[in-house]
Amino acid sequence: MTDGATTNEDDGEAGFTLVEMLVALALFSVLVTVLFSNVQFGLKAWNKTSASIEQLDRAAMVQDVLRRIVGGLYPMANSENGAQPLVDFSGSRDGMSFLGNAPLVMGGAGRFRYELVVERRDQQSNLVLNATPELANDRSLPAKTLLLSDIARVEFSYLGEAKGNQAGNWTDGWTRRSDTPRLVRIRVAFRSDNARAWPELLIAPRVLADVGCVYDSITMRCQGR
Repeated sequence: MTDGATTNEDDGEAGFTLVEMLVALALFSVLVTVLFSNVQFGLKAWNKTSASIEQLDRAAMVQDVLRRIVGGLYPMANSENGAQPLVDFSGSRDGMSFLGNAPLVMGGAGRFRYELVVERRDQQSNLVLNATPELANDRSLPAKTLLLSDIARVEFSYLGEAKGNQAGNWTDGWTRRSDTPRLVRIRVAFRSDNARAWPELLIAPRVLADVGCVYDSITMRCQGR
């Protein structure tokens, strides 16, 4: 008799009451809610970090392209009516136009005319690179490449050559000159609600003189031109 009673009591204590089950389910629901919230927070943080890394990679890629193209500009010297030869380079605060080596995708042969301009469309400003073969006819359409979209502004400036003990000065314009700037500075600003970053870009042209120009002091122009 004693053994049977003991067995019945043990069987009763081994189960869960309805209250205990409800409490357990409530705790489980809370844990699931907390875990799901943490997962959502982690996904949002991951997506935000991935977007930031992608934007940084994009800026780094664009800066590398500009270093190669602007750094490889060719200072072609031309003269008009026997005047002093002027370099085929035009720079303003809003953009640049110059000759440079052909893109690698074109085999790197010959020269292209590059134009860095800001295009404004539908209340949005974009930094665009136009490229046209130097010897192309007027009907040739430039190949357009979108470098940066939805920007606030772009500022180009140019550093002149130092004279004597005086350092060179930065200027917002560089046109109709017989030399090229020692440095080109490109600043890009984004809107306040845009988290993209653009480190200040300084580019030094690798070629500072038109090696194909043999200056003739009599005609005051490059020989053969």
